[in-house]
Amino acid sequence: MANQRVLFISAPIGAGHIRAAQSVSQLLQLNYNCHTELCNIFDFCHPVFGQTILTGYLKILDIFPQAYGAMYGWGNRSRLALLGRELVSQIFARRMVDYINKFQPSVIVCTHATPAGLVAWLKKKGLIKVPAVAIITDFVVHSLWVYPELEHYFVAHSAMAEDLSKNGILPQSIAVTGIPISDSFFQPCDKYQILDKLSLSPERKTILIMGGGAGVLPMGEILELCAQIDRPLQIVAITGKNQSLYRSLIQLGLVIRHPVRVFSYIDNVHELMSIADLLISKPGGMSSSEALALGVPLVIYRPIPGQEEANSRYLLNSGAALRADSLSELQNILIALFDDYDGFTTLRRQAVLLGRPFAAKNIVDFIAKYYFKA
Repeated sequence: MANQRVLFISAPIGAGHIRAAQSVSQLLQLNYNCHTELCNIFDFCHPVFGQTILTGYLKILDIFPQAYGAMYGWGNRSRLALLGRELVSQIFARRMVDYINKFQPSVIVCTHATPAGLVAWLKKKGLIKVPAVAIITDFVVHSLWVYPELEHYFVAHSAMAEDLSKNGILPQSIAVTGIPISDSFFQPCDKYQILDKLSLSPERKTILIMGGGAGVLPMGEILELCAQIDRPLQIVAITGKNQSLYRSLIQLGLVIRHPVRVFSYIDNVHELMSIADLLISKPGGMSSSEALALGVPLVIYRPIPGQEEANSRYLLNSGAALRADSLSELQNILIALFDDYDGFTTLRRQAVLLGRPFAAKNIVDFIAKYYFKA
């Protein structure tokens, strides 16, 4: 199978889509010695256009998240949105044809709805005949993911499979695998060694705060809130690429009563999650799946309307997460958990039950079985 070629197409709108592609790509190379290549939809347009779209997206999330939620809901229901999808596909999909034909993949893997639509349009028009599959990286199916031209879908849980079936996707074309994460999240870590390396104590509860790749969580305010809690705790914060936030948290950590460790963009998130007793974050599909794989309960802070809201419902209904819509709510949740050992234990147990650490391997083996020639 060494001559197999797999093309991944994603979008840099949220780090999870790219990380899902990377986790599957790395396992394909390791387990099947095939050639993989990762690209994103902005590779097929002018760099300024792509950067403008990304900047606008982050601005909307920061300033007016309700607008994003309204667009998400509209896109899930409106016939006009489906027509718009067709128009976008016509404009951009043709630019992908030469790239795909030159690479000659055995299969195309899409980890974002937009490239899934572009590839489906090319297949519908007969411009490519390459098999294509989609990996949905949230706990909900949006209608912009639904394309009968795609050969297979990989989803997080069985209710998503039912939703796809109701929207015309054949049941035999859907595999319930979980959201693929890096294999580092199921490699054994020495918790005490990591704590010692960070000069943290195993006697304190460790709270991990993650703001996403763009640092969109009000982490400074959350850190100050944690400082007011009179319990034995310590805090680890990851700010992503937000350097100004990183610098401000470093300064804040110097005056807080509890031990604080601050990191920017890192590649050992699995180590920091492995020492966490609790994660405060946004409910992204990828970061949530990573936490669940390690049995780390999640406190969701003010989910953005749209897929974050839908992800929250799934995690809350499954008993693996709690939700806070204000700083005072968050403080009450943290104090209650510190005073309730059974509450912590129940959340962790549910997180472990929900976790699917081997999702990437299951997807890789499926792709090899159905799309690789002997």
